[in-house]
Amino acid sequence: MPRHRMPLAALIAISLLALADTGAALASTVTLSDSTTSTGTINSGANTTLPVPGSYTYADTFAAGSGGTAVSGTPYGFFDDYVFTITGASADSVTSTIDLGGTLQIDGLQVGLFSYAPGQTLPIYGSTLPFGSVAVDGWSTPISSGSTTGTISVIPATNLTQGTYALEVLGTVTGSAGGSYSGVLDLTPVPVPLPAALPLLLSGLGGLGLWGRRRLPLGR
Repeated sequence: MPRHRMPLAALIAISLLALADTGAALASTVTLSDSTTSTGTINSGANTTLPVPGSYTYADTFAAGSGGTAVSGTPYGFFDDYVFTITGASADSVTSTIDLGGTLQIDGLQVGLFSYAPGQTLPIYGSTLPFGSVAVDGWSTPISSGSTTGTISVIPATNLTQGTYALEVLGTVTGSAGGSYSGVLDLTPVPVPLPAALPLLLSGLGGLGLWGRRRLPLGR
């Protein structure tokens, strides 16, 4: 029986589609690196590596009596920092949302994103950024807990290069039994545009394949 060969152009097209497919987003958690309240700072020193693409949760829960008294020199009761490093792409799009249904007994919740310099002091709020650190996305509009559900964007689509960043969350716990919040950080590769000449190349390869088939001897 004659064997049917896939045209070269089709093989190339399939390969390009495979390269363009980034696959399912990874689901994981960004580890809390530093948490500051009026009673002091808990520093884990964590720096979470986040492959691209991926969808990562960040969250914290405060016990009764924690995060409700303003940290000295600030109007906020807590500062949480999530230090992370992105890998796998030279430029990525980052967005973040806060789950309103998971924000309980917290007022004035805000989120900011900063590039992180080695040895940088945390929290970032109210401090002078050292050399190598910049505000990638400034503080979001304050969010307060209530009866509203759903999600709200706290970081719009922003391009990031490979490197280390600090996501800082601040606010004040208002509940007598404590409070909590949760959010999602999404990393998506920036699409790489195909070369303008690629359609012409594929068309030419397809024509060569058809020409080759016509030149096959009869009976083969």
